Amino acid sequence: MPRATLSAVTQLMGRMDLCMLTTVTSYGRLASRPMSNNGEVEYDGTSYFFTWQNSRMAQDIAANKHVQLDFRAEKRFLFMAVQGEARVLHDKRVMKDHWHQELEQWFKDGIDTEGLVMLVVEARRIQWWGEQDGHIQR
Repeated sequence: MPRATLSAVTQLMGRMDLCMLTTVTSYGRLASRPMSNNGEVEYDGTSYFFTWQNSRMAQDIAANKHVQLDFRAEKRFLFMAVQGEARVLHDKRVMKDHWHQELEQWFKDGIDTEGLVMLVVEARRIQWWGEQDGHIQR
């Protein structure tokens, strides 16, 4: 697989939104769940997700920062795997910068919703498969 730049990865990702977020559980197993990456944002190597503080994934990340995000393009043959390090963020000022109105269907009081946290995933390695395979390591 040839190496590429982060800007090339950004171009490939286009408007990819939904992904599977995989964490390592307290039992050492893998657990995945679908998440929205907000495909309207230009990817810079960091992904942001909102969830509940007492959710399994927030607990998993607090104990083990290693995660993987798996994306699939809807209208073309392209799969991406983002291996990264995640953290649970409680800072409402930072959350506000990433908030979108449609999130209120899950979090009724917006960023003031009791128990709301944001997961921040910093990419360390990105691989993709499609018309042209490649990878990037940060």
